Amino acid sequence: MLFKPNHYQEKLKIINPAGTLGIITLWSRVDTVINKLSSAGVNLDESDSKIAVIGNLYGEGFRYLLRNLLYNPQIDSLLLLGKDSSDSSRLVINFFKYGIESVEHDIKYISTDINRTIEAIRVIGTNHVMDDLVKPSLFQNKPSIIHIDGVDSSAIQKTAKYIKDYSSAKQKDERQKIEVPEVAILNFPSNIRSHTIIEETPSKAWKYLVHRIFRFGNEVSIAKGKRRELQNVKVVIEKPQLEDKETILKCGFSPDLFKDYQKNMLSGDLPSDKEYTYGNRIRKFFGIDSLSVSGNILKNGLDDRNCYMTTWNNATDITSNSRPCLVSLFFRKDNNNLFLTAVFRTHNASNAWFENIYGLMAYQNYICDRTNLTPSAITVFSHSISLDPAYLENAKVIHDEIAQINSERRDPNGHFTIKTNGSEIIVEHWFGSTIINEYRAKKPEKIQHMLYRDCAISDINHAMNIGMELGKAYLSIKRNETYVQDRWPT
Repeated sequence: MLFKPNHYQEKLKIINPAGTLGIITLWSRVDTVINKLSSAGVNLDESDSKIAVIGNLYGEGFRYLLRNLLYNPQIDSLLLLGKDSSDSSRLVINFFKYGIESVEHDIKYISTDINRTIEAIRVIGTNHVMDDLVKPSLFQNKPSIIHIDGVDSSAIQKTAKYIKDYSSAKQKDERQKIEVPEVAILNFPSNIRSHTIIEETPSKAWKYLVHRIFRFGNEVSIAKGKRRELQNVKVVIEKPQLEDKETILKCGFSPDLFKDYQKNMLSGDLPSDKEYTYGNRIRKFFGIDSLSVSGNILKNGLDDRNCYMTTWNNATDITSNSRPCLVSLFFRKDNNNLFLTAVFRTHNASNAWFENIYGLMAYQNYICDRTNLTPSAITVFSHSISLDPAYLENAKVIHDEIAQINSERRDPNGHFTIKTNGSEIIVEHWFGSTIINEYRAKKPEKIQHMLYRDCAISDINHAMNIGMELGKAYLSIKRNETYVQDRWPT
């Protein structure tokens, strides 16, 4: 039986297809290991070497490795040789020694067999989760596992001796071809507590927010049921102005209801059928009209950063059945501009967030009308913000709309001009019409690290563009050509 890989053939180094020993170099380079084995006198001849194949294993390719082994049961021994940076060796050893276990996980698999449900399993003693189509029991004869750590001279000598003494078990098992099920992506990986969105208008900010939660939100179970959630999301609305009726209607909301909501947010009265309102908590509940007092402070030209108010009552809210989602407001004057930062304990992105923004604009405009300040950016922090599963179909429409947008926006950190001078790349960092820094290096990687160190770029799209331009500049130097930069919006 000859070795025939079904997966990652282009990444495997086949030595002798008739061989029965497989070498896994873990995180070490395959060509480095081959050169060291050759120098140590190991037979690597394609006609009579004991080695069938040599390849890496970083971890994520484990389920493909297992399928290649099932299709090539003549491989009776696996030699783990190399540096291990992710417990790849433990993965191989534990699978065959300890087996697998069931695990609750968000990963779902799509089976080609409608009568077959594919579950997620975990290799015992590891964090590796994969489909359950390949189990240790499928291996009629489990391969022997030999682990030699590292690729130093001692490890290579041990390997050479092992291969010299190795003899094939001459297994005659049948080939097994197991499908690789497609993974149904429920949410993409991210740090769920690190998302920041910066947009000019409330409607744009809301759409990008729904897009982020739909794409990256984790499925959680709360008292109200299941939700798709992100935590500590920060949204900055640069120009929080009233939008036209058509824009609001297209988002699925009522402009008239938004106007009524704004009136209610400004009212300090507490209706008999309500346990709280934001207006009441801010303007009457604590015995002070925090909104008016803040307006007076800012009107008199003072700004000692104490225009801060809360709606949360520690004495009752933590155990109450009805408690505020909006928990604090902070007004900050900068020159003639008034900025507002609001913090929400919980947030429903499906229907409440957009409405809340209009309520916040009512507070901001209330103070601006009394102080002659100009309403500027509103920043909203949501400790827990989620989408109701019933809204996911609508959310997908918004997600797909945002995914089609190809925009290049100005980076608030500034822009860059890139040029070459002989063998050197020169990058000038501009803010407006002023050069604030200059970076010089012969290789783009050096400048990449300097830009990262200085936090010089804040926009991912901008960073990718600069990386592409650095590569073009370096290639131009190599070819002795003139480099011309494609400019980013400045």
